[in-house]
Amino acid sequence: MTPLFTMASRRAAHERGAAFSAASWWRDTKLRATARFAGRLASSIALSEVVGQALLIKACLPMLSRAQRLDVLLTCGRRTRLRWSRWLLGRMLRPYLMGPATNVCRQKKVGWARYYGDVGRIGSERALTTSVVLKAPKPDGEKGVLYCSFEYNWLRLVAHYDAAAVLDEYYLVGASSWSPIDFAPIAAFSGLSKDPIFVGVSNLADVEQLAVMQPVAIPLAIMASDWTNPDYYAPKPRRDRRIDILMVANWSRFKRHWLLFEALKRMPRNLRVVLVGRNAPGRTSKEIHEEARTFGVKQDLELYTNLEIDEVTALQCDARISVLFSNREGSCVATAESLFASTPVAMAKDSHVGSKAYINTETGVLVSRAGLAKSLERFLEESDQYTPRRWALENITCRKATDRLNSVLKDWALRTGRPWTEPIAQLCWRYVPTHVNAGDELRLQPAVENLRDKHGVVIQKFLGERASMKR
Repeated sequence: MTPLFTMASRRAAHERGAAFSAASWWRDTKLRATARFAGRLASSIALSEVVGQALLIKACLPMLSRAQRLDVLLTCGRRTRLRWSRWLLGRMLRPYLMGPATNVCRQKKVGWARYYGDVGRIGSERALTTSVVLKAPKPDGEKGVLYCSFEYNWLRLVAHYDAAAVLDEYYLVGASSWSPIDFAPIAAFSGLSKDPIFVGVSNLADVEQLAVMQPVAIPLAIMASDWTNPDYYAPKPRRDRRIDILMVANWSRFKRHWLLFEALKRMPRNLRVVLVGRNAPGRTSKEIHEEARTFGVKQDLELYTNLEIDEVTALQCDARISVLFSNREGSCVATAESLFASTPVAMAKDSHVGSKAYINTETGVLVSRAGLAKSLERFLEESDQYTPRRWALENITCRKATDRLNSVLKDWALRTGRPWTEPIAQLCWRYVPTHVNAGDELRLQPAVENLRDKHGVVIQKFLGERASMKR
């Protein structure tokens, strides 16, 4: 495992280049400003609420068609958090969720447009990816359980198959990919079953937000990062760790690498800093290096792109601390992975990230931009005092999440008059959702084949893309 380049080699190339000029000064200033301000408007809670109120007013306009009104309401659901607004939103959504207009979302494909592109390719691809059968249907109406991650897979199920027939045999459990949740793929299930779909959230704050989609969906207070399997992590003793600071985050702007770069300028030169990521539109390791240079980073950064999961795990088990500076994203599985690697995590105090709920006196620190360099230096010095793996083992293992999900599904089945004679198979996230025990995969293979033969539903097994979809 060799980094694509080091900062030292890049610095040498830079020193051989042209002398400093007004043009290069302006270019670097603009790059720093772009990094600092990218996404600020998109993540503004106040602005989001203003937009939400405007959408709620728009939804009351009489000239809108039913499809147009539904589109506005579903968008509003992602924007507003005020209690009275949520109550009114729920009232206005009711005809589309349990009344005469339950088929509007499917007929008009309301809110589906973004999933026809690279986000989901629901127009050209039918197979369900990142999905596993957790329980096969049983006699006497006992339903099976299909775990289906990400919104585009839900829409593939609705767009290409007889989803009502599938839901007659299976409880559908989903995992949302972002926060706040996109309600459109959930609305697509309106009227298809007397049972709800069960939707895992990316942030515990979304549990209350998702309540407006009942009875079509029931929120699960289970995040993707709750499904991490501790058995994959063999932490090195603290004294043997060779990496000072590790950041596992794709190269997208919303990951805010610039905060780390700004701090590193004021930190010791001899720190070993490792960044692991994957390419994003217009952002590769080349752009990350250029951004680091403009912020005055003096350490020899090591950058790795698209590592295999076992390679990432090895780095996490070899780091003294890891950092996450996103302003807004989903649950962020990398945080839980670090904890099971017994690596404490520094996270931005202003972040809206699901796994921020894991940060406490045992697992890490919440930091601000002001004084960040000193905060990270102190965190490094005190890192041996944290016990992140112990806390994670007691609170967020995949086995605990499996038990919680099984309890929810069993309770629902019994309350609605259906039997529940067998628990679900244990599930974990390793890039994608998978069975903890290989024996369960073999045992449930006939159910996978039955879904294909009876309903045409194809579950496409993950073939080894070199980057996690949840990072």
